[in-house]
Amino acid sequence: MQSFISFFKRHGILILFVLLSVFSLYSTYLYLTIGQRGFDKVLISLATQFVSGHVALPIYNLPVRDISAYYNNFYVYFGPLSSILLMPFAFFFKDSFPQVTIGVFSMIVSFIAVYFISKKFKFSSLDSLWLSLFFVFSTVLFNSSVINITAYQVEALGVPFVLLAIWAYLSNRNPLLIGLFIGLATMTRFTLMLSVVFFFFELLQKRFSFKKFLLMLIPIIIALSLLGAYNNRRFHSVLETGYNYNISTRDLPIGANLKYGDKSIMHVPANLYSFLVMAPEPLKEKSDGFILKFPYLKVSPWGVAIWFTSPLFLLLLCRFRKGTYTLSAGIASIVLAAPVFLWYSVGYAQIGYRYALDFLPFLFLLLIPSLLPKLSKTAIMLIIIGIIFNCVYTDSIWEIYPLFGIYP
Repeated sequence: MQSFISFFKRHGILILFVLLSVFSLYSTYLYLTIGQRGFDKVLISLATQFVSGHVALPIYNLPVRDISAYYNNFYVYFGPLSSILLMPFAFFFKDSFPQVTIGVFSMIVSFIAVYFISKKFKFSSLDSLWLSLFFVFSTVLFNSSVINITAYQVEALGVPFVLLAIWAYLSNRNPLLIGLFIGLATMTRFTLMLSVVFFFFELLQKRFSFKKFLLMLIPIIIALSLLGAYNNRRFHSVLETGYNYNISTRDLPIGANLKYGDKSIMHVPANLYSFLVMAPEPLKEKSDGFILKFPYLKVSPWGVAIWFTSPLFLLLLCRFRKGTYTLSAGIASIVLAAPVFLWYSVGYAQIGYRYALDFLPFLFLLLIPSLLPKLSKTAIMLIIIGIIFNCVYTDSIWEIYPLFGIYP
């Protein structure tokens, strides 16, 4: 018994990591299989069309969301990269291949990228693994990746490419590689082009040369040109992505927000509330009384604050430390957050504020100085709490809890 206690004291953090990893992977398996609540085929259908030389969706079995109608054709209003990546699978399996593979890919690449980013800040190998586990399973990246809803999958895919751009910058400042990753991110969602702001402020602080900044822009300009050509082929305008022709714009309840327009400062308070304030709701028995039933909580389709999905970010409030990249990462986060905070839909329906995916890599970069020089027991406990919350409540907007075998 004494030897066991001694062993646990020496290797307890490693044992906890292994246990949490197994728990997280098992939860991922459940959400991808029996807990799956999204069954979209939009991205893989478009990939099949790409293989055939077409850019419009097939007209049969059209989805009811995430598409645009224009001159009797239907298009996906996100960037094409998700479907491009699925093309080899569409060639062999047509549209029967599960597009949620995009989410799995995003989780794997993000895990690896965060590990190497953490190592650049001199974290130990074990602490770097903990931070990778945090980023993948204790943020909105998890639920966006494991639920097969097209918007979720596309938003998740942008994250690893921004992370890879940050890693490339921290590694050797290779401008063409940085630009390639930002260009690929831009080809998932146009607004991720604003990630360039981080590198611009690094230029202003003389950590990035003007020549390298210009070289970085070359792949991004190429990506924007390809997007422009893609848009012009579909909508006869290089700037039109298809959002203006969205077939589900006025669907309730989010359609009611359009009284103030699709982009308005009037939408900022609701977005901030979902991102910073909104708490889980009680899970009540179906009666006139107030009796809670196990597991007692559910997430509103309007979201839940970041402190619930990612409690480790609380250290930004109570243990904030300024680091080398704080200014650049902070401004980049604000610039990337601005368009989504002005957007009318608030991300409905979502588990956590999913629009935070746009600036999540830079928010993580802001957090790192508060964790140095090594992860504290408090930080590890917050990571564990966040992982458990996400793994238990990801399907709770439908009152489904696969970990406990609870289905409506």
